[in-house]
Amino acid sequence: MFNKLVLAAAVAIPLGMLGLSGSAMAGYSPTSHTPLARMPLRNTGAMSCADARQLLREDGYRNVVARECDARTYLFGATRGGRHVVLRVNSRNGHVRPV
Repeated sequence: MFNKLVLAAAVAIPLGMLGLSGSAMAGYSPTSHTPLARMPLRNTGAMSCADARQLLREDGYRNVVARECDARTYLFGATRGGRHVVLRVNSRNGHVRPV
């Protein structure tokens, strides 16, 4: 009985750790103190202008219009809460900041 329990634990614990490792660390960033729910984790190169536009729409902006999409930061005009805003999106990490 004891041998079966040890064997089951020896198999289940590493599998459980593998299953949690990606999801448990998905939002962790040791250098950031802002919530990571709004910041997509990008490991590849720059996001496309369409991806940046979709990111803004998911963040609650409407009538998102691309003004400049050929630099490292993309420039957008959008509406949120009835007010017009101009935003810059960093294509490397997805950070959004108002202009």
